Amino acid sequence: MPVILQVNYTPSDKQSRQAPQDRIESAKAIAKLPGLLWKVWIEDSVSNTRGGIYLFENLDSAKAWGDGVLATRLAEGGGSDVSIRYFDVNEEPSVITRAPLAQLLQAA
Repeated sequence: MPVILQVNYTPSDKQSRQAPQDRIESAKAIAKLPGLLWKVWIEDSVSNTRGGIYLFENLDSAKAWGDGVLATRLAEGGGSDVSIRYFDVNEEPSVITRAPLAQLLQAA
């Protein structure tokens, strides 16, 4: 069953100054995560909040990233107010509202 991983955090000054090319390199590495289907990068410059919405194939894949490398990486970079949450996906109504899940339902 697909799982959404939602992360929000307040970036440190160092994280806020990260060069755009560094984000591109991070995106390339994240794209290779086992079980990752997609990630949307999010940012609210007014509240100084960043994060991401990830779709993983299953909870094990999501937790391997979220509870492991991601939490460590954000903490080591000085991020604060880190929130990592996992959600089951209600697939059929999500597809009706154009969530990119059709391939998953066809494969099931």
